[in-house]
Amino acid sequence: MGWIQNHLRKHEGQDEPDASPEDQFAKAARRRWQQLGGELRSDLDEFGSHQKGAAFNQFTENEFRISNSDSGLELLIAADFKAHTIRYAYSAIGDKSAGTPEGGMLAMRQSRRGTVEFYSSDQELTPEQARQVLLEPLLFPPEMAA
Repeated sequence: MGWIQNHLRKHEGQDEPDASPEDQFAKAARRRWQQLGGELRSDLDEFGSHQKGAAFNQFTENEFRISNSDSGLELLIAADFKAHTIRYAYSAIGDKSAGTPEGGMLAMRQSRRGTVEFYSSDQELTPEQARQVLLEPLLFPPEMAA
């Protein structure tokens, strides 16, 4: 590891030789989780410039709640850093929803670079793919596209 990389790691708080691999994972996973929250907010801002009804809330550190009053759906996304997973579930709000999609789970895995990436069925997802998996059923449900 070169001096530049060492310097950058110190400023990111990653240079903790006594930290266990699990602690290092948890720190990287929390960083990726917060990044996901920012990315989801950006996607919802973009959606909001074309259509109204979507809202983002974070009531706890490990939970995002996104609703779309136009589709009548709500999405709960919860991180479990000990289990290395993110669970997501959809529920109907009001009586607008013609059906509630199934939820699921994304795995969190640490790369050799130390970053955490999301996986679905052992397939690595790009950040955009992960957000699409989560948001598409909420923002563009099949019955609204027809």
